[in-house]
Order: sequence, then C-alpha cells, then structure tokens
Amino acid sequence: MIATNYNPVKSKVLVIDEGLEKLDSAFGRNTKILVDELTKRDVYVSTAVSEEEALAAIVSDASIHGVLLSWELTDAGKDGKRPAEILLDELAQRHRNIPVFLMAKNSEQVKTINEDVMTKVEEFVWMLEDTADFIAGRMIAAVDRYRAQLLPPFAAALAKYSKLREQSWSAPGHQGGIAFTKLPVGRAFFDFYGENLFRTDMGIERGQLGSLLDHTGPVAESEKYAAKVFGADRSYNVTGGTSGSNRTIMQASMVEDDVVICDRNCHKSIEQGLMLTGARPVYLVPTRNQYGIIGPVPASDMSVESITNKIETSPLTKDLENKDPVYSVLTSCTYDGLCYNAVDVENLLGQSSPRIHMDEAWYGYARFNPIYKDHFAMRDGAGKDDPNAPTVFATHSTHKLLAALSQASYIHVRDGRDAIPHDRFNQSYMMHATTSPLYSIVASNDIASAMMDGEGGTMLTTDAIKEAVSFRQAVGKAFKSHESNGDWFFKPWNAETVVDPVTGDSYPFEEAPSELLVSEQSCWRLDPKDKWHGFKDLQDNWVMLDPIKVSLLTPGMSEDGELLETGVPAELFTAYASRFGIVPTRTTDFQVMFLFSIGVTKGKWVTLINTLLSFKRHYDENAPLTQVLPELVSSNPERYGNLGLKDLGNEMFEFLKKHDPGQALNDAYSTIPQPEMTPRAAFQQLVKDNIELVPADKLAGRVAANAVMPYPPGIPMMMSGEKFDESNSPQIEYMLKLGLWDEMFPGFEHEVEGAEVVDGVYNVLCLKA
Repeated sequence: MIATNYNPVKSKVLVIDEGLEKLDSAFGRNTKILVDELTKRDVYVSTAVSEEEALAAIVSDASIHGVLLSWELTDAGKDGKRPAEILLDELAQRHRNIPVFLMAKNSEQVKTINEDVMTKVEEFVWMLEDTADFIAGRMIAAVDRYRAQLLPPFAAALAKYSKLREQSWSAPGHQGGIAFTKLPVGRAFFDFYGENLFRTDMGIERGQLGSLLDHTGPVAESEKYAAKVFGADRSYNVTGGTSGSNRTIMQASMVEDDVVICDRNCHKSIEQGLMLTGARPVYLVPTRNQYGIIGPVPASDMSVESITNKIETSPLTKDLENKDPVYSVLTSCTYDGLCYNAVDVENLLGQSSPRIHMDEAWYGYARFNPIYKDHFAMRDGAGKDDPNAPTVFATHSTHKLLAALSQASYIHVRDGRDAIPHDRFNQSYMMHATTSPLYSIVASNDIASAMMDGEGGTMLTTDAIKEAVSFRQAVGKAFKSHESNGDWFFKPWNAETVVDPVTGDSYPFEEAPSELLVSEQSCWRLDPKDKWHGFKDLQDNWVMLDPIKVSLLTPGMSEDGELLETGVPAELFTAYASRFGIVPTRTTDFQVMFLFSIGVTKGKWVTLINTLLSFKRHYDENAPLTQVLPELVSSNPERYGNLGLKDLGNEMFEFLKKHDPGQALNDAYSTIPQPEMTPRAAFQQLVKDNIELVPADKLAGRVAANAVMPYPPGIPMMMSGEKFDESNSPQIEYMLKLGLWDEMFPGFEHEVEGAEVVDGVYNVLCLKA
C-alpha cells in the first residue's frame, strides 16, 4: 500500500460563549458538554469567549462550517447592537448561508430577538432545556447541508467524482498520480502537490463532469452560474488565459480584410488575433503623462468623425471597398489603473462598431463594488432597452486579481447589435481550447465566481480598497511631514484634495475620512482641471483611478514634466526592495506601482512603509552598496564596489537628465509608425524566413517583422509590419538610449520583447530589405 498525506477535512464548528470561562454556571457547563459531544462525533470545535475573539475567528478562519453563538454575550456592543448582532452581521458578509445556532437560556429570551436576527439564524437552542445529544445532532445535520451546497456546480461535481477512486484504463497515464510514486523523483513531485491534484486530473471520457468544448453537464452549469454572477448573457470558461480569450473573440468576430478598431494600449494577444484573422486595424492612441503613466484614449479619438478619418487615411484601410468596422477593442483599466466610464465608451464606440470588446484582464472585480459604478462592461440592464446597443464582450483574467489558478480566464458576452450566436461563437472557442483541460483550472474559475457572488464580493473588494486607502494615506502623511521639513519622500499618485459630495467639506487626501475614500467614486475621478494627474484634454467623468492600483512617485520630475536638479530614480528603490521580497508590479523612471488584490492581508502594507523608510534612510546616508545591494556588487565588483546608494542614484539621475529615455518612450507610444502591411502579412514573411536581425542604429526605414514591446507592461511601441521612420523615429531613439543605460548600469538592464541584445546593442527582426 502506498502511504499518502490525504486526509478528508473534518467538519468545523465555532462555539462563541463566554460561559466556557464560567464552568461553575449551569449555562457554561451545558456549553462545555455540547462542545464535548461535538468533539466525540468527530467535529473539530474552535471556541471564542468574547466578541473580540469571535470577530477575529470569523474574519480569519474561512474553514468554519457552523456556529453556535450565545445571545448572552456581555461585551459592550456598538451602535445600539448587541455583540451577537454584530457577529451575525459579520457572518452574513463573510460566511454566506453558514448555519448559526443561537444559544439562549430558555425560550423566554426569544422575545428579545428581532426579525433581522431571526433571518440570520438557522435554529434557536435552549441550553437549559434541550439535550447535548439532540443539539449536536441538529448542528451536524445543518453543517452537512451547508457543506453539500458550499461548492459551486463544477467544483462540487469534481470533488464528488474524485471520491469514486475509479480504476481507470484511459488517459492520463499517471493514473491518479500512481505513476509518479514508482520512482523517487516522481514521488517527490507527488508529495509536493498531494493526491487530490492528481485524482482530479483526468481525461474527457468522464461524462459526469460534462464537456468544456460542448458546454454540457456541470461545465454548462458552471458557465450559467458565472454569467449570473458577472452579469453576462453568456459566459465561457477558458483555460488558456486571457490571451486565449482575446484570440477567441477576435476569431469569432472578423475575417480577412475586415476593418477593426484597436486600442494601441493592447496586450500582444490582440496583435496575435490580427495575425490569425487578417483583419485591418486602425488604432486608438492612449495618452501618457510625464511619469510614463498610461492614461486613457481621449473621448474625441473615439468619435465617428475621428474613426472615419483614421479609416480613410490609413494605408491599410483607405483602399478597401467596405470600410465599416466590425469590431473594436479597448483595454480597461489601463495597466496603471485608469478605468473608463464604460457607459460613455459604449455610446461613442457603438456608433462606429457593432461589437465592443473590453479587455478587463486586470479588472474582473469591478462589478462587485459600488465605487466602480458604470466603469465596467457587464453592467446590470445595460443595452436591454436599446435595439441599437452594441454587442459587448469582456475578458477577465480571473487568476490575476481574483482567486483562481494561473491560466484561468472568462469570456463574458452581452448580446446586442450583430450578436454572435453560441453555436457560431463556439467554433472559434474550440479552436483555442484544448481537448485535455486541467480540470482544477476550471474548478478554480468556478470558485472565483462563487467567492464574488453576493456579499462576499463586496466584502473582499472593500477590504482590498480599505488597505490601499490606508497605505495611500500613510504614505501621504509621511510625504507631507518630510516636505514640511524641506526633505523628500515618496508621494502617492492620487488627488491631493477630495470633497465630500454630501456635506461639501474639502479635505487633504491624507486627512480625509477613510469611509469617504473607500465608498465615494468622485474622490477617484480625474478632474480635467486638476494638475496632479498630468493628462491634458480630458473629458469630464471620462476615467477614474482604481484605488487598489497604487503608484508612488519618487522625486526628480516636476508636474510640468521638467527634470529637477536632483532626483531619486525609482529603479534603485525596486532593486533595494527586491532584497526584502517586495516586488512592485511596475517601475518607470520616477514611478513604482503596487497592486492591492483581494489576497492582500490586513496590515501587510506596514512592512512596505517600513521598506520605504529604510530605503530613504540608507539613501540619505549613502550606505555602501556592499551593504544594501551586495548581490549587485558581487556580480559587478569593479563597477559598484566603491559606490554608495546615493552615489549610484546620482549617476542614474544624471543619465536620465542627459538622455531622457522616458520622454523618448512617451514619444514612441504617442506616434503610430507607418504601416507597410498588416500584422498577418508580416507574420507570413517571418514564417517564410524572409527576415533578418537589424541593430538599432540601422533600423531607419526598415519594417518590423514582429512587435516591439518594452516590459513591463508589454504594450507594443511597434506592431508587426510597421516601418521605422527614416528621419526621426522615437522607437529607434528609445532603444539606442536603452542600450546606453544597460551598458552604464549592469544589473539594471531592461527587457524589450521582440528585440534581442547582441553585444550590448538592441536588434529587431525586420523583413529583408
């Protein structure tokens, strides 16, 4: 027999009663007898003797399956509510439908219980009248019912099927993981993941689970459930990431020579969709501010007049007979957290395009918090009364900022003009899906939906926003404190003052009531009159800043985009922070960005604040690099061995002042190079090997064979088939400056996908001349 670490999870009950500390009372003794009875029946019992203890358990322990709660807790309570009422409210938010047995001394006490409490309680228990055997039996039955309905459709079917322990004579060959246990290396792998992963990894012959390709059985139920939760007419499970989701939508929506409208701030999968279909793009060009923060496409760029002009003047579309766009795609929110007003976007783009695709890969949580109202695709009731409303697609990377495994993604559809029926759409879906899906990815998608359903989604997103707001305010206070002393510190990128729309009171951001910032959308909208955001020609109520995407600015650049006399390059902080296991999601010359996802634990940001303070202290002291960045010194001793942290920062800042690669990059993204052919035609030349590697200083006039994308965030500054300008190419200028930076600061090299560094020079694959 092969020993495994598999152990079915016991039922778990939380008992909340201060009587457990007063066993000399009849009530306390009876509660203890009940705890013993539950334990005897193989139930794990956790206890709390106060409101504070109970609240901590409810918030931190999601493995509770039932609660026994004393109505007689004598803590102070709050806002006129008894402690038990406060705990019931928290349970309703965090443990939806969990069975709660309310314990009282006798039936007379029911007279003190109001209707709201009654709706949140499964049963009432009279501790001095009922027997422990009876109460334990009722509790276990309620717990079993709760556990049976806890999992959403597909996850429940998968868990049930895994218990069959079938004897399989089909794929996969590891046979529930047994093959791995036959050699030491395989056994190590098996033990690392545990048996359940392998038991649930099975072939598509198992009809009990339904079909991912045909959308039947539990898979179909899972997708119907997701559509309900996310507000879609239809939803599709995708196991190939949102790259696969985007390509699926594009292949279903367009054919060769169709005109499509593409956000230039797009993921590379959008260009891949153009390669697959042969569609001809015109581009929406997003703005960027002085810090390189990616802003919105101006509303004026989405007007019928602007789009018509693009189509009439683009070399790819001007000679087409049919110039009506069939599809448009917009990335929302942007990588830096700017979220479009989706109502206005649909009203504008819908005049030109019958289908609008909102790539919300980093934004799947927006529907579940009122602060994002109107700023996401799948809005309740949207387009229902308008026969001319566009069909809207939304793609979500559930693995990015929801709770799902990597590669998990959703396609959500709201049918409108030129809708694509399921049978047609599914042909494209099957092209980009696999006949051998990893069912744990599908199950994690299902779980992500269930976690966001009801009050759970609101609670999770509100908690994340609260943490982000607390961090922003803490950094803001530290910045103001240092600034008042003529000193420097990191500055949060958000509005400097906010107004309570109810009272009219104005507050500095860092002093505003937390409740206002957590709940009021107007605190996050970009006002065209404000200077802090750095974006010009904004339409009112066009975008809002996502509270959970937090950018901090280092000193060195004015609000007008001019470099100051001194500065602190953000690259240096990122290198410093990485030594402490802190990895920002993005770094530019003077910006560092952090994501506050639903997985961020309370107070985690305090460690980040400490790291900011520690960096400042070491920077001001000019601490030796041998002390603060020893790995950097060990890999480049001659370059960095005698430098301090501030020495290196000064060298970096002088480079930025002299060469200004950030401005070159902004210019590269603000201009559209001349397209010589479609991305599809360029890719075909690559397949035929009609390409060659060309160094940056010889790129003028050459046609890129693949997209060129600086990372992060991986947005193309050149698309396949576009020509580098012969006289003034900011794309060439940027790569030349990047090569100089990499040579001068080894260990701080940049990544540019689509370019290859040869002997310190960036090279790009181009069509042969």
